[in-house]
Amino acid sequence: MTKHISVLTFALALAMASPLTVQAQDSAALAKGTAAYEGGDYQAAADIWAPLAEDGEPEAQRNLAQLYRLGLGVDKNDERAFELYTAAAEQNSVDAQVNVAFLLLTGEGVEKDSKQAALWFAKAADQGDALAQFNLGLMYEKGVGVRQDRKLARELYRLSANQGQKRALARLDAIEGDLPPDGGEQARRERDEAEDTSNQKAEAAERARKRQEADVKRLQERAAAEEEEKRRSTMEKAEAEAKTGPILMIEKVEEPEDTEMAEKPGTDDADEKPRDTVASADGRTGDTTAIMAMEKAEAASGDAPTTTPPARRKPQVTAQVAPAPRQFTQPRMIQTVPLVQPAQPMTQRQQVMAAEAAYARGEFRQTLDLLVPLARGGMPHAQFMLGRMFNRGEGVNIDHFQTYSLWRSAASKGSERAATALANFAGRFASDELARAEAFYQSQIR
Repeated sequence: MTKHISVLTFALALAMASPLTVQAQDSAALAKGTAAYEGGDYQAAADIWAPLAEDGEPEAQRNLAQLYRLGLGVDKNDERAFELYTAAAEQNSVDAQVNVAFLLLTGEGVEKDSKQAALWFAKAADQGDALAQFNLGLMYEKGVGVRQDRKLARELYRLSANQGQKRALARLDAIEGDLPPDGGEQARRERDEAEDTSNQKAEAAERARKRQEADVKRLQERAAAEEEEKRRSTMEKAEAEAKTGPILMIEKVEEPEDTEMAEKPGTDDADEKPRDTVASADGRTGDTTAIMAMEKAEAASGDAPTTTPPARRKPQVTAQVAPAPRQFTQPRMIQTVPLVQPAQPMTQRQQVMAAEAAYARGEFRQTLDLLVPLARGGMPHAQFMLGRMFNRGEGVNIDHFQTYSLWRSAASKGSERAATALANFAGRFASDELARAEAFYQSQIR
């Protein structure tokens, strides 16, 4: 393409350097300015042509533009030159039209625009300008600013050559041997058909993509609606059972032993060997880590003031693990509503569901009361929920050592949620801090 442009530029440069003469001008002022120019007095020529150009005289505009473009008698100003050329070209000055096309093609004084350049060459070619016909032929032959059309290029070369343009005659001889008998008509037709086929395929692919996206969106919305309905139903059931006791019509006689919520203390749901258990201060046994964390949780929540909690919110997580385990102070968010005792003792499943419902309402004190005995007994799900409360500071002070310890214990029993939460949690801290948290966990299970 660079070579093609250079050939075109060479041809146009000859037009730009053509001498400034008065073409059948009756204006004495124009003739006087031309004489000054030919005599080398460019400043005088500029002084004479400037007022004529202001009055809209196209030849004066074109001549003055030449001076600004070349910097003769005035300071060089490509932008001003382009303005004057354009003003003259719009008044059908053929030479000015060729000049405008040249500047648009080279980007001199204006942003490059080969399409606009072709339009200005076409205006001059329509008026029979041989140089414009030759240059436009070059653009069609090379496909610069226009769609390549060698047949049309050949016609333009023939028009230019008939006016004695030798370069057009040379290009005509060269292009005649390259064209097929039909002048390239079949090649153009095949190219257009290929473009149409490509466009049709692209449009069909776009339509298919949009249909697929709409289908996926509908499926996602349906799944979200079903999940929301399931969650609402579970919440309503849990709240009802927490206040009135179990609904005997659907209550099973025995709790399943293969679920995370009903697993036996000290064992996981992968049939691993029982973990070491220890008796708590009140005689209860369970996972050592859970018992030590729960006793701290009970002490923290039992001595807390009973003030109405603010709306539920997630506190800002600290940037790193504390250098040593912190003792709990008074919880920051405590629910004042006392735990409602059901008509009959709740099963572990009902207790967990009631804890989840209380947590969703922001009643963290009641949530702690329900989760503590379950976590003490080694239930992974309860340990996961309680670890989350320590991590967020919900009902207790934030304590990342307790969070790590509870999630570590639940993950060791096969809780995938605890394992995922622990991995995300550990990813925010340095290795030395994690080592201290692990040491804290190990010190509690010995």
